Amino acid sequence: MRRLMMLLLMMTVAGCGDGNATEAGATEQFTQGGVSMEPTVTAGQVITARTVTGTYEPRRGDVVLFRSPGGVWGERTVPLLKRVVAVGGETIVCCDTAGSVTVDGKPLDEPYVIEDASLDEPPKPNYCGPRRFAAVTVPADSVFVMGDSRARSNDSRCFGPVPASSVFAVKVD
Repeated sequence: MRRLMMLLLMMTVAGCGDGNATEAGATEQFTQGGVSMEPTVTAGQVITARTVTGTYEPRRGDVVLFRSPGGVWGERTVPLLKRVVAVGGETIVCCDTAGSVTVDGKPLDEPYVIEDASLDEPPKPNYCGPRRFAAVTVPADSVFVMGDSRARSNDSRCFGPVPASSVFAVKVD
């Protein structure tokens, strides 16, 4: 009974708005299962995320939990944790002459990327090892997500954008 009460308490904690058009939901805790978001979130680390109760309005930089949309992303039931790097209507590519990811021709400042993928490895379909990928214009109502540990992340570089409707929570800082 005590555990049920704690769960109910955790689920009923309401959040304040943060300027995002997303309707704020309760906060929940999730345990990161892999290394794709290191050093921001380490394997086994428990994070707090605010559930999306309305339509998720994506913002570049959000760290989101989403369910696999199927297809090449697989039929996983375990939530995936990645960072939104581009939103609907933006064009993302890697790399510019400095080796940076660019969105709409402007290089991103990504201080959270500590372990980047190889720049010299040629792109391979359905494999996220190389850093380089061709230009992608993100469809409306979608997000392009990448792990912070690019050398160890399977993400939109090889699987493509994710429908924003697949996002069910946003990490709380």
